[in-house]
Amino acid sequence: MGTLKEKYQRFRHWQENPFDYHDSHVHHGCSNCGAESENNYCPRCGQKAVYGPITWRSVWQGIMDVWGVGTRSLPFTLWQLLWRPGYLMRDYISGKRQVSFPPVKMLVIVGIFAVIIDNWLISGETEAVAAPITSTGFNHYWDVMSNWLDNHVEWLALVAFCYCIIPVWVLFRRAPAYPRHSLPQGFFIQVFSATQFLLIGVLLLEPIAVVFSFTDDIIIGFIVTLVVPIMLLIDYKQLFGYGWWGTLWRLLMIIPFGVLFLRLVFKLFDAINIIFEQGGVVLDFWQDILIIADVLMLLWLLAEIVGVINRKSWCGLGWKAFKRPLLIAVGALLTGFACYQIGVDGAFVGLVESYIGMITS
Repeated sequence: MGTLKEKYQRFRHWQENPFDYHDSHVHHGCSNCGAESENNYCPRCGQKAVYGPITWRSVWQGIMDVWGVGTRSLPFTLWQLLWRPGYLMRDYISGKRQVSFPPVKMLVIVGIFAVIIDNWLISGETEAVAAPITSTGFNHYWDVMSNWLDNHVEWLALVAFCYCIIPVWVLFRRAPAYPRHSLPQGFFIQVFSATQFLLIGVLLLEPIAVVFSFTDDIIIGFIVTLVVPIMLLIDYKQLFGYGWWGTLWRLLMIIPFGVLFLRLVFKLFDAINIIFEQGGVVLDFWQDILIIADVLMLLWLLAEIVGVINRKSWCGLGWKAFKRPLLIAVGALLTGFACYQIGVDGAFVGLVESYIGMITS
């Protein structure tokens, strides 16, 4: 038992700090320019201080360099993404860029590999022919983009995870390990998550689906209810430094934030589409504006609730701490009541219907 505990402790230490940046402290001359030093890299020309003889490993490294995967090794970054994903994300966004292969390039490469594997596994099946796009106006461009995303799995995964950028920024901005991360940093966090998801799909989900002949509905349900929540729970715990419970309830709060943001995006597109197709502001436009205001009020209320919960101590908070959330709650009730009066579903009703749909589907 002691041996297992020691192995786990060594693994935990590797997760948190897998790199050794100590100099060799051996006096040597640079093979390129002849400069004398004790560093790992020559201070004059930048070449690695000590190169061994050319071997078959050198041949393989040269081939990999052609594809841009020689430095900051892609395989090693993918290995880290499986075993220390949150720590890798924190290293990268905190400025340690040499620890990782470029994230966006990695996402594209893994996405292409996932498409190749998927096509190879279903090569004997008949693929459905995409229906021609018949929509017009603004909806035409939306349908074109949707079809393009369906054929580019890496960008589809990125778009899906990008819905988490703002919710994660709101829910984890007071994190003990990495507080106040910015939205651009949040983008790279979701790039890593999308790559990790595709990698798990290639290594785990695709083989399971083929071996057990699972249908698409079973695989999608397995992904939504088990794979993605566990993956993000581990990622965010390592990245932000909360405990299991603190990470879990914030992760669960991403769902209402994500649903509301998605509803907000669709309503914005509806409002823009009305202007493009009908050439002016009509009643449907003002209804969409009211729904957008209702969604924004509910999002603001949820953010204020999270802010109150994030306080380390509730003792002595008084009226000032709860005044703004209560005022925003009144505003959310008013916009929700206005939506009810004109016969449309408000943000709260839409959120409840989304939860019911998730449970019954």
